[in-house]
Amino acid sequence: MITINSSKSKRNSMLAVLLIGAFTMLLTETFFNNALPTIIKIFAVSQSTAQWVSTGYQLVVGLMIPISAWVFHRFNTQWTFLTLSVVFLLGCILGFLAPNFGWLLAGRLIQAIAAGSMIPLIQNVVLMLYPEQSRGTVMGMIGLVVAFGPALGPTVGGWIIDTWGLEWLSGVLIPLVILLIVAAVIWVRPVVIPENTQVDWLSITESSIGFAAILYGFSMIGNIGGVSVGSLLWLVVGIVVLIGFVHRQLTIAEPLINLTVFKNWTFSLTTILSALSNIALLGVELVLPLYLQRVHSLSALTSGLLLLPGALLEGLISPIAGKLYDRFGIKPISLIGFGIIAVGTLPMLFFTPQTALVIVAVAYAFRIIGVATVMMPTFTEGLNALPNELSVHGNAASSTVRQISGSLGTALLMMMVAFGTNSHASASLSTVAQLNHGYWFSFLMAFLMAVAGFILSFWLKAKHTVR
Repeated sequence: MITINSSKSKRNSMLAVLLIGAFTMLLTETFFNNALPTIIKIFAVSQSTAQWVSTGYQLVVGLMIPISAWVFHRFNTQWTFLTLSVVFLLGCILGFLAPNFGWLLAGRLIQAIAAGSMIPLIQNVVLMLYPEQSRGTVMGMIGLVVAFGPALGPTVGGWIIDTWGLEWLSGVLIPLVILLIVAAVIWVRPVVIPENTQVDWLSITESSIGFAAILYGFSMIGNIGGVSVGSLLWLVVGIVVLIGFVHRQLTIAEPLINLTVFKNWTFSLTTILSALSNIALLGVELVLPLYLQRVHSLSALTSGLLLLPGALLEGLISPIAGKLYDRFGIKPISLIGFGIIAVGTLPMLFFTPQTALVIVAVAYAFRIIGVATVMMPTFTEGLNALPNELSVHGNAASSTVRQISGSLGTALLMMMVAFGTNSHASASLSTVAQLNHGYWFSFLMAFLMAVAGFILSFWLKAKHTVR
């Protein structure tokens, strides 16, 4: 067993394996963003159906976060990591061999089960292995993995699609995960003694059904480009089930998510802002490659390369944002961050099929600076606003809200694409012009979300205010 008193080399070796595993899994969160046009063509599915490989993945990741704490304390750390790696490997194999869209989606959702548990597992391991004075640096490395992995996904995915084909988005991961499993057997060791703790499976069922129903409702609206009785029914079912979920969390002794943390105003506000920043990242990362391939007729690789400067900037800005937050506090950081996101999104409202690609790349990269500036500081400010005994619960609650909001927000942007395209359908307009109008609707929604984040930031507390 590795403990805080174990040798530095043992702790660092174990952390390195865990970080490589997390980066591999989080890279796949946006791996398929450039693949949607290919999926639509190969499997003959609609755009709203194809987007489930991304939005469904994000949803499952979010649903796994609150379960991860129970998994960490209930099972041997080494076997937990090995099990997650094997589960992820199974998802990769299913995706590689998928004969139809259903099998491909199943593989993606299985991958998400492992990915959703990985980051909380690493965070818990760090708290057990490293003294308080060393955690800031290690958590910064984790934050870089969390931000840089998904940001790099579209570019790497685009290169793989154009070089080897769709199935290799899953196939290329198989040997990497096998090597990861071997490394885990050698270097990953238990860090806690397993406890016979329980988890409320009814809460898990309610949250899964509720959020999945809402996501499916958005998907149905996207499929037909408008609201139907069926889509409204799914949305109502999802909302009703989630109301039951919230009621249960507030009344049982050991809730899956401790919702009392939302009584803290600063925590609630920063969680909303963190969720908006995640939608700003994941939503446009899904919509923009589609826009480039379907409106500008670019290849998956070229559209991915246009997103690469933004990915590199995110990796550069994230650690700087943390230092600026420590110095100036959250209010100016959030105002500047969401202001940059809004300014970077504004040119997208004027995109046409003739827009120079350099303008697309610059606008995307500029708004990513804002995302990187605001994402982790707002999350950290929320946790800092809670008393120590609620910090673990706050971490789980905020992480869950941020991830699930990313899924539902991305689905909402995709729904707006379909709605805008259908509302502008005309015999006098070309298909490309209709599609361009559809993406305008989506970019407008993204811009309004950035403006909302900017306005909400005025209610944040200044650094000198005593909480």
